[in-house]
Amino acid sequence: MNTAHHPDTNVVDHLNAEWRWLCDRPTPATQIRGWLIDAGVLDQDAPHRLDELHELLQQRSKEQGRHFSDAWLTALLERAVGEGEQAQLAARVVLQAMLPGAVRMTRRCLRDGEAFADVAQLVIASLYQVVRRFPITRRRQQLARNLRLELWHLVSRELGREFAPSGEELPGEHGPVADEVSDPVAQAGVVLLASAAHTAGLHSADEPVEELTGARGELIELLVWALAQKVLTTDAATSIADHYRATGAISDEAAARAAGVSTAAIRQKRSRAVIRLRTAAPMWAAAA
Repeated sequence: MNTAHHPDTNVVDHLNAEWRWLCDRPTPATQIRGWLIDAGVLDQDAPHRLDELHELLQQRSKEQGRHFSDAWLTALLERAVGEGEQAQLAARVVLQAMLPGAVRMTRRCLRDGEAFADVAQLVIASLYQVVRRFPITRRRQQLARNLRLELWHLVSRELGREFAPSGEELPGEHGPVADEVSDPVAQAGVVLLASAAHTAGLHSADEPVEELTGARGELIELLVWALAQKVLTTDAATSIADHYRATGAISDEAAARAAGVSTAAIRQKRSRAVIRLRTAAPMWAAAA
């Protein structure tokens, strides 16, 4: 797989275009279909198009859970860790299945002043490395979860080396979040979001990271993205983040006194920011 960066091309868009190209060709689908039938994952009624196979695998993984997911991932990862064109094809299908999660991780990794395309390039390259090097002979259970966790470990090291000041740890990396979030994959996502939100001024170091889950977490993730895409200014994003809190929300009166303006001006400012955010939200959702 070629992950070379083109200044005018987002690597995620490039991968999706490449995927559509693959899906229009019969040979990749025939190979993937044959591997999955030979492994007992699918039967002869399986679709003959790659995109339809991919959709079926995703749907049955949701319906049947980890055991089915482990079965088809094992069938492809056993080939993905090899050499040659077949290994690259198997890895490419696994990568496509994990691409939405990689996009979410990219958004949560963004810090002020960083371009989505640059961070996405790092995350996708790390994902491809994880898939191609995964120790499938030793680890055959909870594969999707372990792939995401391996990706988190690799990306966190790369971010610390390339995007953070020398010697700086990601906020919360060794904090109490492990006691609050039992799933290390979920923990990794919360830590990444806390890092991006802290850098963007939307989450202070003394706020519990577990607050960045559920609806609050989705809002902060959207605001971090909006700042990176220059949809909102820092003041506008902060006004939304401070107002829509489950606990400890800053009242309009207090915000007005702090800014030296009227309460009506604070509300009007936030209303304009919310309108801009709602207008741009479909672009954020489309990347998920």
